[in-house]
Amino acid sequence: MIRVILLLLLFSFLSLFSFSSDLKGFSYKPGRGLKIKFLKTTVGGYITSVYEKSQEYEEFSIDDIAFLIYGKPVNRLRYFLELELDDSYSVVNGNERVKKKIDFERAYIDIETSDALKLRVGRFITPVGLWNPIHINVLKWTTSDPLTATKFFPKFTTGIQLFGELPEGFSYSLFLQKNKGISESYNNFLARKLIGGEVRKEFSDNIKAGLNGGWFEIRVPKEELTFLGLNAIYKIPRIELSAEFMYGVEKEKYIPGNSIWSYRLSYYLQGVYRIVKGNYAVFRYGFFKDKSDRKNYRILTLGWNYRPVYYIALKAEYQFREKKELNKFLASFSWMF
Repeated sequence: MIRVILLLLLFSFLSLFSFSSDLKGFSYKPGRGLKIKFLKTTVGGYITSVYEKSQEYEEFSIDDIAFLIYGKPVNRLRYFLELELDDSYSVVNGNERVKKKIDFERAYIDIETSDALKLRVGRFITPVGLWNPIHINVLKWTTSDPLTATKFFPKFTTGIQLFGELPEGFSYSLFLQKNKGISESYNNFLARKLIGGEVRKEFSDNIKAGLNGGWFEIRVPKEELTFLGLNAIYKIPRIELSAEFMYGVEKEKYIPGNSIWSYRLSYYLQGVYRIVKGNYAVFRYGFFKDKSDRKNYRILTLGWNYRPVYYIALKAEYQFREKKELNKFLASFSWMF
């Protein structure tokens, strides 16, 4: 435990400094990684530690230790590789656990034919909604994610993606998977068939909105889910307001020849207010309903986010739920290097 803490403190200390050496072809900026100029490659990463406490559960974990390697070796071609130790060390209700498995978080190449048409091949973040594309903890407003980002589509896709920017402030993403996934056990759904997309519109510098939809087949348990979603974000000085709505139609195929239809839906409303420089108050109300499992969740989250610099974040939040015994406190410390 002491060694883990010392390692985290060392990374945190080193990430505060930058250097440049044109002679050797190296340069480093905190949060931006180490540039190896003669290889046209950048090496970086991020680390996150999380504390969670409820009435009957307590956990401290080194939630993410990730290393990034990316670059653009030739014109119109980019590559991105992210290796991660997820939940590598944890103490759950006083019991230590160590996980040594390394997963491919992301591994893809981009072929950029134009701003309007780009091709991505490999394992990538599923481009749906406001929360899922913001993958790194330090960049998120809260430690927890709303259920719109975890209950309606796989967080990662192994396949192909077409995306680009169009006139009049429009942008789009289309994605397809029909194969076994890279590090497929490291995903919120085990899916090998997936298709979907999202269209976004930038109305102004302050207002953006998106419409998404798709379908995928869950292997375990045997289900199909068709989803449709809406999202919007509005920003003015000191204030950010956002909202998302997701609806899913389920086709459960537990019994051969007999399908059961059901639905799930979720939404959240969120407000962020900058109190003083680097300090933000976060309010989020979320709702989730799953008819087939007869589950209903209402979660009110009150949070604080301290970001002294863009690559370091200290966060705390308290979740109020319908049953008091399910209330939860979360805190995290994360940084990019």
